[in-house]
Amino acid sequence: MLIGEKIRSLRKNKNITQAELSEALSVSAQSVSKWENHLSVPDISMLPLIARYFGITMDELFSYRLDALNYKERFIRFMLDNGMLRFGEFRLKSGRTSPYLIHSGYYRLGSQMAKLGEFYAECIREHGIETNCLVGINDRETPLVIAASMTLFGKYGLESEYCINYDFKQDLSSEKDMTLITDTFTSGRTLRSALEQIKTKTGKYPSNIIVCVDRKEQSQHSHFSAKHEIEQHYGVRIHSIVDAEDIIHALEKGVISEKNALEKMKAYMTQYQGV
Repeated sequence: MLIGEKIRSLRKNKNITQAELSEALSVSAQSVSKWENHLSVPDISMLPLIARYFGITMDELFSYRLDALNYKERFIRFMLDNGMLRFGEFRLKSGRTSPYLIHSGYYRLGSQMAKLGEFYAECIREHGIETNCLVGINDRETPLVIAASMTLFGKYGLESEYCINYDFKQDLSSEKDMTLITDTFTSGRTLRSALEQIKTKTGKYPSNIIVCVDRKEQSQHSHFSAKHEIEQHYGVRIHSIVDAEDIIHALEKGVISEKNALEKMKAYMTQYQGV
């Protein structure tokens, strides 16, 4: 990642404008714009100030540590840098109060979607999934499906058809081994609805499901995890790029840092983790 991309990612994660950053660093907004668009780079004397302002080390500013991280750790860093992973206090649809939130709605840039496609494709490859059709059930998943399909071909030479809800055909079931691409799930209610829609339109369920994050929480009516219940009921296999335990391990290793997040995450999982 170039220094300008890193600054832009950190700024967006902090939810501030270029003008606000320029004011904090005592430089012009035009300078910040040039950094982020790779038209110039910060003066060497500015680098410690930038790192200090965002609360990171110089190595992290230049992303040196990322080379040593596995793809799960890189994905967690990516989520945090791009505002998808947030720590705090969040009320979930399940009614639980969670110390962290996964929100894919913060992705707006082509560079972000391209990177997401790489992570989904890497997950597919890691689990040895043989698929010739990637599917999504709504418009939010459209760029995820396309980005993953393009990466599978561009990086691994694997050709895979893709289709979204409105492209499903009745004859799809007899021709394709479907893999559903989606974001995250907690209770599994949305995922169950998606599976039923696919079954209604194609006559069968996907063989595999790729989610970006599995929160590994109990369902609301048993001590089993939503993943376990869905796999047992629908005969599918769910694979996640990362899960809640991976995030905890990343906090323990210092891959990411957030005050009090580790203790709160552990306490939450002690209370709600499913089997």
